[in-house]
Amino acid sequence: MKKVRNAWQHEATQRSFGRYGRSALVWFGYGMLGTLSCPWIGITADEAGLKWLGSLLAVLWVLFIGAAVLGGCLVFNAARMLHRLRRYSWKPYSVTVLPPGWGGPVVQLRPADSSAVFVQSVVALNFRWHHVAEVATLWFCGVPGQGGVLARPGGEPLLWGRRIRVFWTRRRHERGLRQ
Repeated sequence: MKKVRNAWQHEATQRSFGRYGRSALVWFGYGMLGTLSCPWIGITADEAGLKWLGSLLAVLWVLFIGAAVLGGCLVFNAARMLHRLRRYSWKPYSVTVLPPGWGGPVVQLRPADSSAVFVQSVVALNFRWHHVAEVATLWFCGVPGQGGVLARPGGEPLLWGRRIRVFWTRRRHERGLRQ
């Protein structure tokens, strides 16, 4: 049996990261393509007397800028995930998921051998939040309390868990479990 030293060596994790990375590149690529091409096509359409097409492309240009920004954030997140996956191994944590408030859901991670509680805010679009709901155990790859990759047991799908930076909010979420 092959000894697993880091999370990247799991085939399911590599497949899941491949899907995430491709999705990020598609959003960024199409967003940049549309951002760069819409003005030129719009100017050409206006000069050809198709003002309606130029107006439509102005609206599409704004949407493509949004797609490029979203894609850029996804690419940055994928780079962070890859760094953690290649550096750390998966560790199972008992978990309690608090419902989303202003941001994503908050995950309370509890190591099996201590009474510590680490809270992570799940960074994902809300249609992916169901991946952390209704689970008793999550795998975590990273530094608890600082941030890392979250996944269901098995290594997929991948979600980014970030540290809650506001001290009093983090403490409130940590105490919520102990009451």
